[in-house]
Amino acid sequence: MTKRADNADDWLWTYADVLLLSFFGMCVLAFVALASINPPTKATTENVPPPGDIMICMTWQGHNDLDLWATAPGQDIATGYSHKGGKVLDLVRDDLGMDDNEPVRQECQFGRGLPDGRYIVNVHGYAVLDKAARVRVEVRMGDGLQLVVPPFNLDIRSKQERTVVQFRLAGGRVVSGSLNSVYVPLRSAGK
Repeated sequence: MTKRADNADDWLWTYADVLLLSFFGMCVLAFVALASINPPTKATTENVPPPGDIMICMTWQGHNDLDLWATAPGQDIATGYSHKGGKVLDLVRDDLGMDDNEPVRQECQFGRGLPDGRYIVNVHGYAVLDKAARVRVEVRMGDGLQLVVPPFNLDIRSKQERTVVQFRLAGGRVVSGSLNSVYVPLRSAGK
């Protein structure tokens, strides 16, 4: 029997094998750990609940300052730029039409609950630089804020206040035949 020559480097290869196996094991654990971490979700319209039960939005273009005024049952003072919070409706943002980075202007009011009674939505041309400004108003309600009143498109002049729509709600639904645009002043009544 031949005797194996004693090699002084055997411990070095054994140590390298142990280190390599340890490194491989750590990589596998890190891969499994990273795969099980969920990335934070980004806010999108699909995963953010609506901020209320009713939404009234007005959009327009240009450097015009238009104001959205609305009232709901139980509100003594209409909601608008000088009275941003009411018992039911709140004005989210007063768009002054000055920001050059925004091609589309928007003001929205959101409401908590859907009390039965009459709702009135007005547009006021606070400072219309053109002859008239074209505005679009939408009313949405319920789960997911479905469109319940057809969108309205109208022209508004400077210092003019117009009733876009008024309607009645009963049991969270628009009462049939209650839609109209008979003028009811809200801005002057809210001062």
